[in-house]
Amino acid sequence: MFGYTFEVVNKKTGDKYLGKRYAASFNKDYFGEEFNDALAKDIEKYGRPSFEARMIMPYESIEAVDAAYAELKPVEKPKKKAVVEAVKEEIPEEVPVEKRPSKRKKKSEE
Repeated sequence: MFGYTFEVVNKKTGDKYLGKRYAASFNKDYFGEEFNDALAKDIEKYGRPSFEARMIMPYESIEAVDAAYAELKPVEKPKKKAVVEAVKEEIPEEVPVEKRPSKRKKKSEE
């Protein structure tokens, strides 16, 4: 084994954090929190005993570890603000307003 992919599970909330490591053997105490800000914050909040590392799969090369991790890692979604800005650009600044005919009957002049 040259490396592995792993997940760290928060036993209290069920949240999972994915990671990869180049090492000859699995280390259940390695969480990789120095690379993951969200995990580091949660460890600070819940305490290290609330987390558990699990190996997903061992690999024989750096390339295999990197390829597997790329498939596991979720793709970041675009920020909503960026999507809203893109939509705003498509809308013309001034939208003509059509006047509807009044449904009221006109009073006849005598």
